[in-house]
Amino acid sequence: MSNIIWLAVALGVVALAWVVLGQRSQRSRPEAMKRVIPVAQPTEAGSSAPSGATEDAEPDPPAPFHWVSAAEVPPARQAALVAVFQHIPRPSRLMLHLVSTDLLSEASSAQLVDLIVSEPVIAGKLLSAVNSPLYGLETPVTSVAQAVIHLGLTEVRAICLRYAMMSSFAPDAPVRQPMLDRVWRASALASELAQHLTAELPIEDRGAVVSAVLLSFLGRLAVVATTPMGLLKDLVQPDHPGRCAAEQAQLGLPASEIGRLLMAQWGLPASVIADASDADELLVRSYRSLDGARALPLALGYLCARLGELLAQGQLKSLQDFDLASDPSPTFTRVKACLADPRMARLPLALTSPELAARLQRLMATLPGAAAA
Repeated sequence: MSNIIWLAVALGVVALAWVVLGQRSQRSRPEAMKRVIPVAQPTEAGSSAPSGATEDAEPDPPAPFHWVSAAEVPPARQAALVAVFQHIPRPSRLMLHLVSTDLLSEASSAQLVDLIVSEPVIAGKLLSAVNSPLYGLETPVTSVAQAVIHLGLTEVRAICLRYAMMSSFAPDAPVRQPMLDRVWRASALASELAQHLTAELPIEDRGAVVSAVLLSFLGRLAVVATTPMGLLKDLVQPDHPGRCAAEQAQLGLPASEIGRLLMAQWGLPASVIADASDADELLVRSYRSLDGARALPLALGYLCARLGELLAQGQLKSLQDFDLASDPSPTFTRVKACLADPRMARLPLALTSPELAARLQRLMATLPGAAAA
């Protein structure tokens, strides 16, 4: 109870500081402010724009609100925000290894097996997941090595990363569990989407995109797991733009930017942090403004995360009912420009694949709280 009271007081102080200092910074932002958190910068003259982007493309409508990034927040206020979430356990050794850039580029199946076996709880959950109806294996898998053979490195890494993240966020009261379950379902569905779509599109590093999609939910998990219930109820919004705006108004930053701060505090590689956190800015930033090399994976990550949320919340029954080009939601207004990118030519067909729809339905049935969704 004392921890909850402490959190409520801390959040109140941070929110008050945000209002006072944020208003000042909007009028006159100090030149000496240091950007201690890496974020993607808008495309400038001479930099590469997304393939297929055209200068005469219809401009995007105004953003729904001014997005405040962690880099805009002075270091003292960054530290105050991180302190609010200091009771979240640091990620396990396995999680840190799973997202390391060295592992992403150099890991062999034997190295990954050794890492997973060193964490018996995660290894057990992996085997349980592999033997679930989702995969429909005729012969039970009894070892981590067999799981890697059957599913491949990318999928095994994704499953283990999801369970490693779950171990850091335990609810302090039963009332939080349904909220956390919704975020877990969304992250799992988004991860599955990412695995399917990266196989259909020209993505060089599939594992990095899948990991980024999962890590993009970290800030949301932190907010749901630790924010006092009275304040958390104000953050429950029916759509992504409304939720991000409410998080920024109440906490000082959108949840993905809080996740950026936490990942930096935990010492995750800067490139991993940027891949996981920058995608959410596509709510307010046009696809056409992104650097060409990162545009495709960022847009794909954003789409997977948002569609995972809609499916988890029951707002979208099937991806076969979704058409990005005609969807009127402000959630997808700025990412629609990706459809003009030749590299995204297969996206509409890949999204409406009957095989993907069936796979997502089977996955949903295995996830926490599925019956209540």
